[in-house]
Amino acid sequence: MDTLDLTKEEIANVRFFTAIQDFNIDVHARSNPFEFYKRHPDCFNPKKMKDNDLLIDELLNFLGAQSQRDKRKPWMLNSARLLVERYNSSAYKINEIHNGDVVEIVKALTAEERYGFSTKKAHMFLRDMADLGVWKYKSNIEKLDVMSDKNTMRVALRTGILQFRIPLLASFLDVFCYQYSMVDRMNREAWREVWKEWGNISDNHRPPTPASIDYLIFRLGKIACRPNKRFCPPEKKVTVKKLESLIPQDRLIFRIDGHCIFADVCRLDRKILNAPNSISIEGKTGWKSGKTNEGGGGGISS
Repeated sequence: MDTLDLTKEEIANVRFFTAIQDFNIDVHARSNPFEFYKRHPDCFNPKKMKDNDLLIDELLNFLGAQSQRDKRKPWMLNSARLLVERYNSSAYKINEIHNGDVVEIVKALTAEERYGFSTKKAHMFLRDMADLGVWKYKSNIEKLDVMSDKNTMRVALRTGILQFRIPLLASFLDVFCYQYSMVDRMNREAWREVWKEWGNISDNHRPPTPASIDYLIFRLGKIACRPNKRFCPPEKKVTVKKLESLIPQDRLIFRIDGHCIFADVCRLDRKILNAPNSISIEGKTGWKSGKTNEGGGGGISS
């Protein structure tokens, strides 16, 4: 993420308002939001946004946030008011006012739904503030979790850091996602333990928060740990052509010999495991994706 030499305060404001919109869209897909800030700084100025909602429309258009604008626009307006009223119009000051306490910051951002921050989006925002060198936390750093999704869950199951006695099934009876919620929670705890153990290694170069390993695990799950393969690819070495097509960060997924960095960790009997599908009567998700799968992660048990 190229921040274009913006100040810490500018970076914080840009990421604060873009993090709110980070669901069902990729805020970095169209172009760099930090570049947009340089051209349109008023679109990230809480005081001006509060008094001129056309600035919010301009930012949402840039982000490609056309869907659910009836939710997105009030989020931006209310979060701008939050910054003005509690943080002297600066997202950068949030960390200072809450004494660098991860838990307190997350509580403040998620206290009211109208601010637009879910727990997941708040953790993502705090992760980026640490990774970009904007904030340093003083307490509860270990509570900043890897984001759970089908990719990070799949890697956790196949590496064995997360194990269950019975296969995970997508059940049409579990319409309130109790199973999925449990796996979500256990997955975050498992990766948190990995981060803690990492700190016990000498000269470990451990990232600043557990959530900081999220990108690597997510991309590994997406690129090298595919759900639609009987066994984890690459069964052969990754080709030079494929490797060259990846961005530099994604090349870290593969060892020098061309195999996945977890190739010696995932046992054969775990390589077919998949995360459970989320079938939700409330979220209206998963009704078409409950497929039978010997390794779990699909199948109908109604």
